[in-house]
Amino acid sequence: MGFTATSSILVRAVGAIAAFFLARFLYRGYGHRSRVKALQAQGVPVLPHSWLWGHLPIIGDWRAENPSDINFYDFHTWLIKNCRKYYPDLDFPPPVVYLDIWPFENGFAVVFDPVAASQFTQTPSLPKLSILKKFLGPLTSGVDIVSNEGAEWKTWRSRFNPGFSQRNLIAMLPELLEEASIFVSQLHGSAGSDGKWGPVFRFEEKTTNLTFDIICRAALGMRLNEQQRTESGPIKFALLDQIRLMSMAANAARAMPFGRMPWHHAAIRRNNRTLRDEMMPYIESKLKSESNDSQVKTIADLAIKYIDKDDPNATREKPNAEFVDRLMANLKAFLFAGHDTTASTICFMIKLLQDHPECLAKLRAEHDAILGPDPTRDVDALTQSPHLLYSLPYTLGVIKETLRLYPLAATVREPRPGSYLTAPGSATRYPVDGWGIWLSAPGVARHPDYWPRPDEFIPERWTVPEGDPLHPVSNAAWAPFSLGPRNCIGMELALIELRIVAVLVSRRFDVEEAWDDWDKLKGSKATPNAKVDGERLYRAGNSIVHPKDGMPVHVRLRKHTPAV
Repeated sequence: MGFTATSSILVRAVGAIAAFFLARFLYRGYGHRSRVKALQAQGVPVLPHSWLWGHLPIIGDWRAENPSDINFYDFHTWLIKNCRKYYPDLDFPPPVVYLDIWPFENGFAVVFDPVAASQFTQTPSLPKLSILKKFLGPLTSGVDIVSNEGAEWKTWRSRFNPGFSQRNLIAMLPELLEEASIFVSQLHGSAGSDGKWGPVFRFEEKTTNLTFDIICRAALGMRLNEQQRTESGPIKFALLDQIRLMSMAANAARAMPFGRMPWHHAAIRRNNRTLRDEMMPYIESKLKSESNDSQVKTIADLAIKYIDKDDPNATREKPNAEFVDRLMANLKAFLFAGHDTTASTICFMIKLLQDHPECLAKLRAEHDAILGPDPTRDVDALTQSPHLLYSLPYTLGVIKETLRLYPLAATVREPRPGSYLTAPGSATRYPVDGWGIWLSAPGVARHPDYWPRPDEFIPERWTVPEGDPLHPVSNAAWAPFSLGPRNCIGMELALIELRIVAVLVSRRFDVEEAWDDWDKLKGSKATPNAKVDGERLYRAGNSIVHPKDGMPVHVRLRKHTPAV
């Protein structure tokens, strides 16, 4: 009898707890859904919305029309193409698109207008949303300049700015060219003989090894030689595994609300130990050395100059532990951000040049005119005259147009209470309080009010004078590195890398997608029907954008004929 009574009490207690959590769940859901209904009542344009499902059916439409591995970044361009379906009176999405995807994630206000974007990235520059800090947390413990705010961010950003300055990176150009020359040798080894196509390989694997070698060299002076390894070294292996684990917390867009398990947390700790053990000797070596001003300075070298600013008692011999931890956290963040997006951008740049041979011909002609007719002398020419890298306007146009059509990252900010956004030509005020404000880099980059022929690859739009119909209407509409004071600190390094690759590859090689060969290699695991807008190559990946299947290509050597 006593056992039965106890069991009944336990059942009622469990039921009460379950009822409490269910009530809290429903209350939160009501709060999220009612916010959208309130917007509708105010006359603010919103996507078709369900009390039960919010905007998840629209995400479902996008998922149903695309391959299973498509990246959520593609949703932005998909919505532009399908605008009339969801906004019958509009040809382009409104300045702010509200996305209610609870319970997978809190809602987002996705900003498609550059003027509205400047109201939270520039004046004012609002804090980063906590979701970004949570994403980087396993790697940096939240003490990096992406996660920091206020005085901490300003202090550490100013310490790293000199390392990423054009002046410092140009001084480092021989080292960067040395790594890029290895990349050229790797492509040469993958090319066929007698002008024939070589075997298929994943282009992204080679671009990732290149950008990894470059960022490690620029940040710490480390020669990892990932391009020449048959297997990843300990730093790259640990970092890539850490990125995989970080991405597990970013599955909402794929409707996979699964977090990390205890063994994943153990792997995170193990990876961080490996990264610290491998990188700390380089940091300690720099702490002990007093380099003279004529030597090339790495990013770490220039940051270490401030070692006694936070703690007057700190010295190179006895550094402050917090300073070293913050330096390490930021260097890990740079290794992550400095290799990943640039490697993918190289792939999409080569893809666009492949699809637009007339642009590739103009690119090659510019290199002939500025660097001389012999492609094998490019490295010597740039080493002797680094300014030539900045004398290639069409090359920069190709790069900026690639980044316009394939931006791979964007900022998400935390709004102030009661805040709203406005856009030119609209009297509507778009409330953003309670929403994560997400800058749609693909959206602002394809807005027809700011870009003539927005869906076309036209490098010339970056070389024509102001006032020409092709000239960009607003600088704020180009945001692959975000906008305002919290833009990407590595922008100059990325642009230099992209210039170098364009110069060293375009006249020596033909690079072409090789999906037929790839499908034969993959056999039953091939996915020939996985296409976006009829293209096999698209933005794939769980959270970070990667080219589908690493962009399978083959390469052949060119017998270069200089442009007349």
